Parts: sequence; structure tokens; C-alpha cells
Amino acid sequence: MVALVLAPVLLGVALYKLPPAVARVLALLGQAVLGVMTVALLTRTAQEGERFEVVGGSDPLVNITLRADGTALTFVLLTVVLFTAALVYVVGERYADPKLLLLLLALQGMSTGIFLADDIFTLFVLFEVATLVGVVLVMFRVERRSLYDGLYYLTIQIIAMLFFLFGIAYLYRTFGVLGVTEVGNLVASGGIDPHAVVLPFAFLLTGMALKAGLFPLFSYVPRSYGNPGAPTVVLMLLSGVLVKGALFWVARLVAVFGPALDLGGFLVAVGLVTGVAGAIKALAQTDVRLLLAYSTVSQAGLITIGLAAGTAASSGGGLLHMVNHALLKSVLFLAAGMIVRAYGTAHLAELRGVARRMPWVAGASVLAVLGMVGAPLTGAGASKDLIVYGATGWAEVAAWVVNAATMLVFVKYAAMFFGTPATPANAPRRGVDATQRVVVLTLTAVALAAGVLAPQLSTLMLGPGVVATAGVSMAKVGEFLLLAAAAVVLRRAALPYARRSAAFWRTSLSMPQACIALTAFFGATALAGTLAVT
Repeated sequence: MVALVLAPVLLGVALYKLPPAVARVLALLGQAVLGVMTVALLTRTAQEGERFEVVGGSDPLVNITLRADGTALTFVLLTVVLFTAALVYVVGERYADPKLLLLLLALQGMSTGIFLADDIFTLFVLFEVATLVGVVLVMFRVERRSLYDGLYYLTIQIIAMLFFLFGIAYLYRTFGVLGVTEVGNLVASGGIDPHAVVLPFAFLLTGMALKAGLFPLFSYVPRSYGNPGAPTVVLMLLSGVLVKGALFWVARLVAVFGPALDLGGFLVAVGLVTGVAGAIKALAQTDVRLLLAYSTVSQAGLITIGLAAGTAASSGGGLLHMVNHALLKSVLFLAAGMIVRAYGTAHLAELRGVARRMPWVAGASVLAVLGMVGAPLTGAGASKDLIVYGATGWAEVAAWVVNAATMLVFVKYAAMFFGTPATPANAPRRGVDATQRVVVLTLTAVALAAGVLAPQLSTLMLGPGVVATAGVSMAKVGEFLLLAAAAVVLRRAALPYARRSAAFWRTSLSMPQACIALTAFFGATALAGTLAVT
């Protein structure tokens, strides 16, 4: 397991001084080796159960503990797939120098460690290093705005992780250990006063909630995803890997502290507000990258609803949806990068006729959109079904509301495929790169395979207790068509009001306001926890 974390970082350092062409080839060979290692470990774990690896001696305060199970290793394999796609996608870019390669491989190592870490302090270190690397990548093509937005992103992330650091201190004071599995066993045993875990949970969740983009902590989105200095692959990896790492740890925190703190209702409410607010923000955007970024926020809300709904099916659906969403959104981000390059603009009003001008890219995007809205036979459709039908009571209603909001967002997004393409006066700056097109089509094929193999993927990832269905029924088709029709009608009816309020929804929080939002989220979580154990 340690090799999966260290190998990408060491490979990036080793390749730094090599000729770029040689370094790219060796980097891709390294990805192949990491993929084989991950599959082998995943197979062994499926046969023998979860595995632990301790590095640094026997002292639990200073050693590093890694834990591998089907869920964590599925995300590690997803990380290998997405970073491989990123490395191939940037092969022909002028900015793809050895520094970019080093940064991407360093980020891969940190991301892998985030999914495998089992002690909370190691997790803190990994997230901090990943944040620093992410900031450099956001500012990679240095511009005045890039520097400002990168510093905003860095500052708000550091403040969030200070909350997380306070949580680590309270956790160690309460339990005397920092191993997440050990803490979970102690909580499950019932020997801990539930009041004693309220503050650790509130501090830790606040730190993760900002990285996951939960409401109201997504002020960093326009500063990172809308930054013109950030390469397209960086936006893809922020959404597909780092946000999923934070949501993965929201899931673990809910599972670890759940026996002592019943905060399902509170977290479902957070998920619902996040899902709706993210969709409204997405609908207000004029930049295609920001629309996709805020739709990631909206889907983070849906995933949170699944994790908090209180059943094995819903929480399993939330975890499975992270994988499907990462693949589909990666397709959309990379395809959007190609579209923006061809049209010379990211403004949605100027992107028309993509289906005629770039049929292969448009086809891949349409398939990804169908997955995002939960169409039957898609992987995201299967994971959304697990969330919706595994939830009970108002959690199920909340999931349906967020699904409807997602449909609205992608009705707006899909408008770019129709209409008349740009006139010769607006000729593209550059034609479609063949290598990038292959990457987009390959990722689309992987996402489609995840839908076809949904039962096998869910069993491998979640165990035999939760199985997603890959089939289709008339009821599912009817629900989907009804939801799509309702979204089209609602969008047309609400369009005049939406235009009047769009400027308000495009605003983002200043640094002081973001700090107030962090404090408010912590206070609300602590209050909900206190009420839950009183």
C-alpha cells in the first residue's frame, strides 16, 4: 500500500530532469504499473478481507496506518484512471512541461494516500500537501487573476483545515488514539459518553465539508474552476478526485461517529440545501466551466443525502455515485476544454451547434449528460436508484428534489449542442486534437462500462450486501421521461425570473464572509450534535 502512495511522487521527481518526451512515456508506463498493483491488491482484498499496513514503528502516536478495503481501492483505481487520462490529455499542450508532470504525479500520490489513510493526523498532512499542490496547479499559467484566486483558495483551505486540526486534538484527548478504525470500535462499543464526541465530529466535519463543497462552504469554486490559468485537467482532477476524497471522508466520519451521534436528519438537510443551491448557482452561470463546477456541488449534496439517509443501500449508493460522477464529470470537463478551445470562448451564449461542428465530442458529452441526469442503463442511473430507493421518509423526497434540479442544469447545458455553429468570422483558434478526442471517448466508454457492470462493480466495491441493478423497466423509463419533461417546462416558465436574479446568484463570498460561513457551519453541526445526544 505504501508503494501506491509513494511511487507516483518518486516517479515525478525522477522524471523531472529527463527530456519531456521520455518523461511522458515513463509516466504512462508508471500508471500502467500502478493500475496492475491496484487491481492485484483489490482482488486479494475481495478474497481475504480488508488489510492494514503500519509504517514507522509500534508507537500509535507517530506511526502511519494504511487501510485497504474494496471501497478505498476502487477509489484508488479510479484515481489511476483519471490521472492517466490527464497525462495523455496534456501530451500536446505547450504548457505541459516537466513541472506540470511532477505536480500531477505528486497530487496523485497524495490523493491515493487520502483514500488509504487510517489515522487522522496522516490524513491531515496528506490533505494539506494536496492543497498546496492544487494551489500551484490552479495558478500554473501565471496571470494576475490566477495569483489572486490561488491565494484565496489556499487561505480558505488552510482555515478549514485548522478546524480539522482542532478536531484531531479533541479526538486524541477523548480517545487517546488517532486511528480511525480504533476510534470507530471504541464508539461502537458504547463505552464513550456521546457528549464527548460532539466537538471532535463538528470540527472534523467542518474541515471536510469545505473541501467537499457543502453549503455554504463552496466559495472557492469560482476562484478555482473559473480561473483562466488553471489547465482543464486540473479542473477535472479537482472535481473527480479531491472533492471525492473529501466526500469519502464525510462517509467515513458518518460511519465512525454514527453509533453515538444520530445526525442523519441534519446531514440530509445539509445535502438538500447543497443540492438545490448548487443547481441554482449552476443555472446562473454564463461560463461553461462554472456550470459544470456548480453541478459538482449539487451532486455532492445528493451524495450527502445518500450517506446520511441511514440505510446500507442509500449509503452504498452514495459511494457508488462518487465513482460514476467522477467518470462522467471528467468526460464533461475534458470535452468542455476542447469545445472552449475550438470556439475561442467559454461563454455559454456563444457555444452553439457543437453537434455539427464537433460530432464526436458532442456525442461523448451527450452520453455523459444522460448519465448525469440518471438515465436508465447508465452507471449514475443505477447509483441514483440506490440512493433514492434506499432512502426513507423525507430523505427520499430530498433526493428526488436534487435529481430534478440536476435535470434542470443539464437541460441548460445541452442547449450548446443545437443551433447554428459559429460563422467563419468566429473561426476556431485550433482544431480538435486527435489525442484529446481519444481520451474523451475512452473515458466515455469506461463510464458506460460502469453502467453495464453496475452489479459487479457495486459488489466489488461495497460487498454482497448492496447490489446495484443494471436493467431497465418501464417504471424507470417513465420516471425519467416525466422528470425530463417537467424540467423543460419548469425552465421555460422560470426563465424570466431566473434572468432577473442571475446576477445575485453569480456572486461569491468574500474571505471574511467565507470565514463566517465556516464558523456558522461548525456551530450548526455542534448544536445539532448536542441536541441529538440530549
